Amino acid sequence: MDIEPTTVQKKKISRGRMMLYGMGDLASQFVWTFTGTYLTVFYTDVVGLAPGVVSVIMLCARLWDGINDPMMGSVAERTKSKWGRFRPYILFGTPFLAAATVLTFTAPFGNGTAGVAWAAVTYVVAGMLYTLVNIPYGALPGVMTEDANERNELNAWRSAGMNVGMIIVNFCSSFIMLRFSEGSEVATGRGYFATAVIYAIISVPMFFAVFASSREIIKVADDKRKVPIKETFKNIVGNKYLMLLFGIMVLQMSGFMGRIALTSYYVIYCLGAFTLIALLMTIPSIGGVIGSMLVVPLVRRFGKIKMLAIPLVVQGIALLIIYFADFDNLPLIVFGHILFGLFNMGAPITLSMIADAVDYQELKTGIRTDGTAYATYGLATKLGNAIGASVGLIIMGYFGYQANAQQTPEALQGINLVTNLLPAFLFFAAAGLCFFWKMSDSDADTIRKQLDERRVEQTLGE
Repeated sequence: MDIEPTTVQKKKISRGRMMLYGMGDLASQFVWTFTGTYLTVFYTDVVGLAPGVVSVIMLCARLWDGINDPMMGSVAERTKSKWGRFRPYILFGTPFLAAATVLTFTAPFGNGTAGVAWAAVTYVVAGMLYTLVNIPYGALPGVMTEDANERNELNAWRSAGMNVGMIIVNFCSSFIMLRFSEGSEVATGRGYFATAVIYAIISVPMFFAVFASSREIIKVADDKRKVPIKETFKNIVGNKYLMLLFGIMVLQMSGFMGRIALTSYYVIYCLGAFTLIALLMTIPSIGGVIGSMLVVPLVRRFGKIKMLAIPLVVQGIALLIIYFADFDNLPLIVFGHILFGLFNMGAPITLSMIADAVDYQELKTGIRTDGTAYATYGLATKLGNAIGASVGLIIMGYFGYQANAQQTPEALQGINLVTNLLPAFLFFAAAGLCFFWKMSDSDADTIRKQLDERRVEQTLGE
């Protein structure tokens, strides 16, 4: 009798299924990137919350995420259903995520104590629901295939979906918001709310398509053993490669997501035109799509770690170009944004490296923790958004920023600093951490082969 050597499906994942997987991050941009890009401006310039209050809300939300995200990953790993461990959360969590996104762009209680409480609660709930959907979504490549190239391709399509979503959101948002802002030169609360509703409605069927097209093939090495949550966290913290990646991603995302949250201030006040948001937020996303399509061949040629470190350095240089450009030198500013976008390759590479770190941990301990491991990516993204945005708002306040007012030269310098100079240094620091990664791509391939042999032995022994 022929025995299948592992529980892993050997049939290649079709290009269509890969593209549908990428739609999940496309959907995420409609709910989370829109929130990350415009919520701080909505809070300060529309609701009237003080920058310091907004900073506290975001930092407290991320402190909770430090507990909530790993818990969600651990719960997903222990889930048993006819759809697998991760897919059910995409199916059932998506409608609630869409609704929560809309609620964050409402202010029924103004900017008093009740208004602050409303902002804090809706923001925290939206973040928790984002975790509920996106940690399982991010874990899927690690269980859809054990082929390294297929994992790279899945994450490349995810990155492409992310950048296409950012192109749409960044290009269209300012125009949609102004369309619903009753003739105002800047977006009003009604404009923010209407745009959030439109994006939320669009995101739901995209997430459903991911659920319908994905299949979980890889099972945990010892599915019958119930691993205590304490042991799961011990293995996560003890995974040196995962912790190194977490450090790299926190620095990278603090620069990347923090910049996204603050670029609106740079465009509105330093460059003086709300509609320029569409141009300067879209250009890097277009470049990111091109860069994502180059990830797989470049990684095959040069390896993951080099193709993570080098683009980080180039992105830092691009931000320095923007920082030192005069505010009226739009061609140079545009060039810096093009360069920044073309080398935005970090997301698909780090996602593939998480899979390598999970394989390393399974070989070392016998415990596979896809969900909890991928929670580190979601946590790093949200930490980056909060740290970059909240620290940026505090620094802007120190330099004298005042909402809806003519800014002083010092305030403009502060906005430029937190939008461009500080993120540049964070990218350089993330690149520096890459030198501590010692697992080569060939080492990762060897680990996967050893795991494959172990699964064969377990299958024969049952």
